[in-house]
Amino acid sequence: MAESRSLPIDATSAAVLLALVFGVSALSTAAADGATAAAGDQAISAASIDPVFDCYRANSAWGLSYSGKVVDRNGWVWSYGTRGKTLPEPQRDHDRNNYPAADLVAKYAGGTRGSRIEGSEIAEHVAQIEKADAGTVTSTDTGVRDAGTSTCHAYVFDAATRHYRDVELGSDGGVADRRIVNDSPQARSLIDWLRSAGVAR
Repeated sequence: MAESRSLPIDATSAAVLLALVFGVSALSTAAADGATAAAGDQAISAASIDPVFDCYRANSAWGLSYSGKVVDRNGWVWSYGTRGKTLPEPQRDHDRNNYPAADLVAKYAGGTRGSRIEGSEIAEHVAQIEKADAGTVTSTDTGVRDAGTSTCHAYVFDAATRHYRDVELGSDGGVADRRIVNDSPQARSLIDWLRSAGVAR
């Protein structure tokens, strides 16, 4: 049998090997810490979303589930969705739906941040919300059953009351039990823009 022999390692070689081992370990730790920090930053951002536009599907045929995309005031597009969790309950005021800020933001918990829309583009379309709110909203039966809803909304924040006013923009291109139409040109324009941005269907 051949004799097994260890190669001698001098002090300098040993030091180099130890440096390499600890260097790799440090890099791995730093990478993990960086990923954790990035996830933490994203979680913090998700918890403080200031929603402006929101398109989502909701279906309660087999237990409530909903999913969609929301655009925050900084232009970030977030994807979100869940099952078995109720949607925020609106409060009616002068024929408008209003949501407490905390309730509406909770809807987006666990969302994933994606692309970003330029600030000037956001501002241009936010300027159309009030005119869209002046439109007449109607709802008609599509003849489809158990498809749920697929609609787009804009939100106007009231800092004094800490509520968001819901502006119904209408149905997007998703299959739904009812077709919601806001007859203002601005509402239709906003849905077209949200579709081009990958937010609406």
